[in-house]
Amino acid sequence: MKINTFFPYFNLSQRRGLLWLLLMVFVLQIIIIFFDQIFKENHPITVVNPNLQKQFDSLQKLAIERKKIKIYPFNPNYLTDYKGYFLGMSTVQIDKVLAFRKTGKYFQTKKQFQQVSGISDSLFVILEPYIKIPVFKNYNSSNLNFIKKALTTDINKATENDLQSVNGIGKVLSARIVKYRNVIGGFTDQSQLLKVYGLEPEVAQKVWKAFGIQSKNKAVEKLPSQKMPVNTAKAIDFQKVNGIGEKLSVRIEKYRDKLGGFTIPEQLNEVYGLKPEVIKLFWKYFKIKNPNQNIIKIDLNEANIKELAQNPYISYQLAKKIVSYRTLHGAFTNFDDLLKVTDFPQKKYKQICLYLKL
Repeated sequence: MKINTFFPYFNLSQRRGLLWLLLMVFVLQIIIIFFDQIFKENHPITVVNPNLQKQFDSLQKLAIERKKIKIYPFNPNYLTDYKGYFLGMSTVQIDKVLAFRKTGKYFQTKKQFQQVSGISDSLFVILEPYIKIPVFKNYNSSNLNFIKKALTTDINKATENDLQSVNGIGKVLSARIVKYRNVIGGFTDQSQLLKVYGLEPEVAQKVWKAFGIQSKNKAVEKLPSQKMPVNTAKAIDFQKVNGIGEKLSVRIEKYRDKLGGFTIPEQLNEVYGLKPEVIKLFWKYFKIKNPNQNIIKIDLNEANIKELAQNPYISYQLAKKIVSYRTLHGAFTNFDDLLKVTDFPQKKYKQICLYLKL
């Protein structure tokens, strides 16, 4: 018997079916390759415009740059935790810088800053262009004595150039000191110097030691033997007090006239811009003479709302509440009854009563 070696386990019809299946697979492969080639020819690969690609790349680069933290020039002698963190310094490195400054020392060079802080060379290369340490001249004893003789010793007369001779004071700070001094009418106390923006306490102390305040002592020595009546004085008279300039003197005069004259010293505290130390010095020059002479007193039980509102401390709304209370409860028997009026300003009770009568 002859044995068929081609698919011996299938009969003739099965073998024919397998051959047709293989033929169909072969034909399908040819068709797929043919149509794929036609699709590529009809849909060529899109080529990006070089100019558009260049603009896209530049915008992408700009977006990345904006996300980066910008570094601004800084002086390591005034480095803070916040600033050090954004410069890329670790907490240990920042603590080393702060500990160095607490000893009263200053960084003189950029390299010294790197050595003390312990920052890496790679970070130092990035930060070096932004490190700004003022260069101070070293004077010998003879030159220093010359400067002390040529320099004015009164901070209220010192110029911007005079102030810049102090270590730590540059053009910006010296201009701020002079500007603030003009605003307050002159320094009267060291604490005022600390209010100058950007002036560190240790630098302010150096300024005070270098200059001091001679004008204050002179003003105290030249106090008049007899005090001037404050209610008859002019604005120019108020300028004799150290700390009161042209603006403040006019402001005092206008407020006094509005009140009809000062009756108690506490009323001067109500003038905007006057410092407590200046007010204390003010009353060494002036006094309140015949305090009730120019005051027009309003009858509390007879006045209407409009008349009560003429009191410099009583608003129109408060006058309405006083009249309403008087209508409901009857006439006032004493000034203490005013404290029972709704929203009555108790802090101004003393001043209000000065302009009232029963």
